[in-house]
Amino acid sequence: MNFETLINQNDATIKLVIEYEFPDKRCVGGKYVPSTNSIFLFEHDIEIQCRHMFGSLEHLDSYRWIVFGHELGHALDPELSFLSKKLEETGDAYYLYKIEENAWNIAEDLLSFVERGIFQKVRQESLAVHTKKVQNIS
Repeated sequence: MNFETLINQNDATIKLVIEYEFPDKRCVGGKYVPSTNSIFLFEHDIEIQCRHMFGSLEHLDSYRWIVFGHELGHALDPELSFLSKKLEETGDAYYLYKIEENAWNIAEDLLSFVERGIFQKVRQESLAVHTKKVQNIS
């Protein structure tokens, strides 16, 4: 299994672009761009994030799959357009949380071959930021 195979099994119109690093100072492992239906992965940033989360690159292959799966989750989310529009209109952090949660739920279904403990750790860390924002607003 490779990234292209998983894309083709779900939506062959999605483009995958792999670059060395995110073109900004932020450390971004992946990004989905709806306007071009493209998933971008940033290899160096993925390595930095993996090392930060696990203390080594021992789980790099799984981590790479998780970042990819999350971005593919955004691409396959039938609610993304609606939720993005609501987020833009209201600025309500709840919509950002739902966007992220949906992507994680889809990724979990797609990545059954990735060790659950590793997947859950990454998911929880990612969603924790958004959960705090929603709780602060409520």
